[in-house]
Amino acid sequence: MSRPGDAAAAAGRGKRFRSSGGGGGDAVTGGAGFLAGVACALLFALWKHAHGELLVPSALLSSEVSAEFNTSAAAVGQVRGSATAGTDARKAAQPVNFTGTKDWTSAVTAAAMAAADAVEHQIDVDSLPILFLSYGNAAYFNFVHNWAVSVQQIGAPYVIGSFDDAMLDLCANHSLPCVRAQFATADDFRTNFAAFRAMGAVLLVLEILERHPKLPLLVVSDSDTVWLRQPWTYFDQRPAADFFISTDCNSIEASAPCCGVQQLHLAQAQALALQMEDRWQPNNPLPSCGHIPGNWGFAFNTGLFAVRNRPASRRFLREWVDMLTDPAKEKDQHGRGVEDQLALNLLFDADGSMETHGTKRAGDDEPRTILVYNGTLRVQTLPVVLFSGGHVAFVQRTPWKHGMQPIVIHMTYQRWWSDGKRARLREFGLWHIDPPAYCGAGPGAPLKLLTYENGVAEFVEDVAKQRYPGAVEMPLFYKMWLAMTYQIAAFRDALAAARMLGRAVVLPTLWCWCDYDEGPDILQTCINPSADYAVPFRCPLDYMLDLEIIDWQQLNYRNAGFLDLPQVPASIRNSRAVVQIAGAKPADPFPRAASLVGDAVTVWPGISQADMQRVIQPVESVAVLELRGFVPGFLGTWTDAGQAAQFDEGWAWSMGEARWCCSSWGPHDEEYRTLNYAYPQLFKDGWQPWSAPMMKPPDWCDEVSEHGGNRRFTTLPQHPCKFLREPGDAAAGRGAG
Repeated sequence: MSRPGDAAAAAGRGKRFRSSGGGGGDAVTGGAGFLAGVACALLFALWKHAHGELLVPSALLSSEVSAEFNTSAAAVGQVRGSATAGTDARKAAQPVNFTGTKDWTSAVTAAAMAAADAVEHQIDVDSLPILFLSYGNAAYFNFVHNWAVSVQQIGAPYVIGSFDDAMLDLCANHSLPCVRAQFATADDFRTNFAAFRAMGAVLLVLEILERHPKLPLLVVSDSDTVWLRQPWTYFDQRPAADFFISTDCNSIEASAPCCGVQQLHLAQAQALALQMEDRWQPNNPLPSCGHIPGNWGFAFNTGLFAVRNRPASRRFLREWVDMLTDPAKEKDQHGRGVEDQLALNLLFDADGSMETHGTKRAGDDEPRTILVYNGTLRVQTLPVVLFSGGHVAFVQRTPWKHGMQPIVIHMTYQRWWSDGKRARLREFGLWHIDPPAYCGAGPGAPLKLLTYENGVAEFVEDVAKQRYPGAVEMPLFYKMWLAMTYQIAAFRDALAAARMLGRAVVLPTLWCWCDYDEGPDILQTCINPSADYAVPFRCPLDYMLDLEIIDWQQLNYRNAGFLDLPQVPASIRNSRAVVQIAGAKPADPFPRAASLVGDAVTVWPGISQADMQRVIQPVESVAVLELRGFVPGFLGTWTDAGQAAQFDEGWAWSMGEARWCCSSWGPHDEEYRTLNYAYPQLFKDGWQPWSAPMMKPPDWCDEVSEHGGNRRFTTLPQHPCKFLREPGDAAAGRGAG
């Protein structure tokens, strides 16, 4: 079995974790059709509107601005509704020929000007109070499409820059307003192709603003962002700022004050906003929050920014463009290649004052607005509770904890590239382009599901008490290892049972005791020091499984929370029966249907496929079977040995990268970078009851080098080389669990 190759997306796969995302996506280009693809999303939007979470423009804008906005949006909608939008874009902006050119800057400039011409061909920009812009290519079209649907739902006019002609064709097929923005390909440049593409993207922003002085605000976001609410009231309430930008700060404590209370409409959120206003103080040293006085590590993220059409903003954009193509500035003083995000961070601190003295507030009226770029640009850093990154939204779940909905989420801090991003969006009901059949709606075969309980919290605590019976607490990483071992085993049996029964398995909420990070210093406490959360915490599916492989295998599963989504018909949600896992095989394992108490049947540890199918038969017509009890190890043997072998082979692939990362840093000691969990035995090896395995120290503890501080990481409190070999820590070896 060979793994899939995806040359188009491979360039974005340099890291297991992405702290600042580009427009990641997958190469599957979604041929289900635009109307079918957004049907679930429209149902979701109606539900959110009914619950007051999706506001119409008139609810947030003055009547005058709202009327202007709606008129402009309607005009844009007419363009969007044209099935020839992509064809029109081709005619309006013929590609610039880069072949043989040596003046790459001029060539990219010409391409950006042609793209601006195409924007004018499609949209009456001068009539708009705001314009949204994103970019993408055919390999990332699904994320571009999802971004577009989310922007449509908040009622904003938008345009998409297409990096290739295949993307233009896809836009035409889905009636999306795209313009050719082909700032050459990797083959056209022998130097920094990424910098030239970024230069073209920024130059198009500048060109639109210079051509259309009546356009007040341009919002630029990566295609791996998703918009949940309208942002213009937030921007209107902060008139001093020339430029708005997101950050990779993960703490609302550091990122406060958060927001205008008019946006939240919740007493709890109002109280939080006022409380956080008082906390926006110096000397709260959190990494990646250096835009706030007293913190350190500037992490402005160009995946989401908004530009007011002012001279100061346009001046900055011009120098940003120039820096991206200046050969003398191709690398910074630390030898790092200068791409768009690093260039912006360097320009913001052009005189070095931010690094040496911290940020400077622009004034007391807008405390979040700081002076950058030699004091000439007023920048408002967007609060992470409303303009959230992936860790804040999907790991900490901070906005929802405080009773509010973010305005936008950027898919940063995730694992497994586009597959991990898509899984997180699906779990939160934000992947808008699945066909109705995915939700169980529309014609076709009925959707049948198998859910299962996740008793991991009780399991971990029981084992911890057995193995650490005294006052010493079981290390958090040991708990994490046990938790993932349990949850992987439960998923394996539930997945196999669902396949035997012809159903899709619905995962439960997963729980973690130790966070993931590219920096091994996470093993100091198992918690990101710049975040606001505690253990255990609900964690996304990409923390447990390699979703790139899982989705490549096309496993039939649904994410946690699937049945809570409003897209799922009530006929599925309300059709349920319980499948109880007993401690042993009952005396009467196959009772007649008439003797069943309610809609419930019983299975037992080691049950065979044939027996399970016979047990389930009385409730087989039910849409949702709820598997309750101790799931790991409950499933015994398959009827068909060939099917068992096929499942085992796929499972072995699925477990290839299902491990914790990262315990080493840099190019050295890669073989010591991940820590394996314990995996359930294969079906071909027969059945035996599942019990908690014993964690053992890695056999490489004394082989780790000093490079990158890797030897030091093995001495951190949550590293198994430390806590499993510590003198006097014999309690770690007690009990069988």
